[in-house]
Amino acid sequence: MCRKQVSGTISIRLMEELMKKDFDEEKAEIFVKIIPFVLIIVILLVTLVVSSVKNSRLKKENIDLQDSIKEYADANLPENVETAGTSVISEKSPSPEQAATAMPSPSADPEETAVPTPYKEIMEKGKVDYSKIEFDKDVQLKELMTYWADNNQKAVDDLVNLDRFRAMSWELKGTKNSYYYGETDNSGKPQGKGVAVYADNQYYYGTWENGVRSGTGTWIHYHVHETESNEDLYTYHHYTGSWKNDLPDGEGSEHYDFNTDNFKENTRYTSNLIGSYAAGLVHGEFYITTIDKEEKMSEWEASADHGSWIYQNDNADSKGNRTVHVDIHDPDNYIWINPKLNNNIGVPCLISKNKN
Repeated sequence: MCRKQVSGTISIRLMEELMKKDFDEEKAEIFVKIIPFVLIIVILLVTLVVSSVKNSRLKKENIDLQDSIKEYADANLPENVETAGTSVISEKSPSPEQAATAMPSPSADPEETAVPTPYKEIMEKGKVDYSKIEFDKDVQLKELMTYWADNNQKAVDDLVNLDRFRAMSWELKGTKNSYYYGETDNSGKPQGKGVAVYADNQYYYGTWENGVRSGTGTWIHYHVHETESNEDLYTYHHYTGSWKNDLPDGEGSEHYDFNTDNFKENTRYTSNLIGSYAAGLVHGEFYITTIDKEEKMSEWEASADHGSWIYQNDNADSKGNRTVHVDIHDPDNYIWINPKLNNNIGVPCLISKNKN
């Protein structure tokens, strides 16, 4: 009887050991099959994290570069000054002008690019009838000058988007007239520091001489639309720097903000220019940045001669385009332009009585 019990006990133990062995082998087999998949998932996660960090760092570098460029431009802003106010109106009508555009992208055969188009006023009739809105130009320009003199750009931007400020600019529509507030000479002409509004939501703050912009100042063109559905590439454009005879002249910089929804593929758009100007046209050495639909920023060097970019070499593609800007980080990479468009390049849209 005891032998039967011992034998039964041994059999049960053997069966348990065999079952445990089979189970361990199944676990090992499952483990071996799962490990590669787990490793693949881990590698993918690591790759995604590294890529995300890299993209974030690149985006931050682009933002930092933009901020540095804006800080450079802000360094040229006029100093704070208190003035007695008066209004002066200058007269003449505006002539058509080419809008700022993207340059062709570098390649063996340049990619698609935006081309200059005739300038037309941005402000159009909409839901608001600005002709019926009351405004006080002296009070409003004094208010605007106070914030501008304090370098409070946000307050300036907020003011010019109010209906009463838009109405003030609307009244000048179709002319080169301006409303002025600031210092004047004995004859009542702008002289010293002052601010002015022009048609199409254009503003200037800086120094004046003999009734025109001369010295140092900042001009801003706000691209204000009554409807969100528009094809305008730009939301904001400014020039800050030296002026002479009512035109950019000397060292200065331009900056553009964009409606990126209207960007095209394979096209670079000029976002910043830092260099020198003559009579409102590019003239001298320039540092330029561009941006594309993927928000990639590129840096370029170029030289200009009285409104025309100087060609980098004798190269021309099948369409006759020539090289005008060279990549700062790759001397074999260029921006190309059609020679027919390479003339009268300057600060576009600027309303001035001395502009041809």
